[in-house]
Amino acid sequence: MPDIRAIIEQIRVETDAPIVLGGSGFSIAPEWVMDYGATDLGTAGGGEEALPKLPQAIGDTGAYASIPGLVYRRNGSIARNAMGMMELSGARIGRRGYVDHAPYSVDTRSSTKTGAVQTKRGCGQSCIYCVVPAVEGNRMRLRPVKDIVDEIEALAAQGLTSFWFADSEFNYPEEHAKGVCDEMISRGVQEVMTWNAYIAPKPFSVELARLLKHAGCRNAVNCIDHGCDSMLERLGKDFRLEDIRAAVSAAREAGLQVGYCLMLGGPGETMETIAKTLETLATLRPIKLSLVDPPGMRVYPNTPLADLVMEEGFSRKNRNLSGHIEGNEGLLEPVYYLSARLRPFGAVVKAWRRLGHMRYRWKSRKG
Repeated sequence: MPDIRAIIEQIRVETDAPIVLGGSGFSIAPEWVMDYGATDLGTAGGGEEALPKLPQAIGDTGAYASIPGLVYRRNGSIARNAMGMMELSGARIGRRGYVDHAPYSVDTRSSTKTGAVQTKRGCGQSCIYCVVPAVEGNRMRLRPVKDIVDEIEALAAQGLTSFWFADSEFNYPEEHAKGVCDEMISRGVQEVMTWNAYIAPKPFSVELARLLKHAGCRNAVNCIDHGCDSMLERLGKDFRLEDIRAAVSAAREAGLQVGYCLMLGGPGETMETIAKTLETLATLRPIKLSLVDPPGMRVYPNTPLADLVMEEGFSRKNRNLSGHIEGNEGLLEPVYYLSARLRPFGAVVKAWRRLGHMRYRWKSRKG
């Protein structure tokens, strides 16, 4: 944010033209970000509806109220219109021919040219830490399968050799994910591109796991989050341990490479729930495991976790919190939630932050 504000200040030296903020980061906390950046306009959520209407309305604040997702100053305060929920059909999004993506797509770690594709927007799930419903809306809108694969082929034509499915979970809903894989296979996309995706433990059948592998999936990241049913419930998840076990089994049967992510330290976490998670992992024996964002959960605005933090008290007296608290009510600076009941384990958990995302290979007793 400080870098963005510096850019805005430099633009203001050259022109007083309207500056419109937007994108996922902006949409997490549009009022706070716009106020920090000292701009007058922004679009929360997808900009495809708002931006075409905005040029004709510039300066006419009376017309602003009809533009979906528009954020603007009115009578000394910041107003925000309801987010647009545009249906994702036809060629209204995903047209890649207007920009040469290849120069911007090099992964410095692997030197490959990689991109990102969405198959849907919005999410009706209730994970307490997640910003997707605030950024994209709480109603899922699916893109036509043909349009998705057209976009993938357009990226391949520009020299890209890999991509991420940038959905929060590619397999919501499973039948749509199967349709995307079938279409990629029928067009031979797997011959020229590999890809990665985030998936959920449910729904995740052996059939889908096999399709993912056949369609070119190099790595699926399964956000199991926890190994204890009571914590999965507190985290707002719609799956339980039996679903996680079934997903691990399906991936193994299909020979699909999967990494599993944990989200530890949330509300209600105790040494007992940590022990239960370790017990679960010892049974499942995943090949790849990573701990997400220690020490604890990042608290983002406009999420159930942020509401819980405000109820508990947003101050240094709240022993569950760490990070930048004073003068940070908008949560623009990082604040983390780590259950105070983990104090005996706290030093170990915090060490993950210094070490980075660790990966372990679970070995047999003989190995």
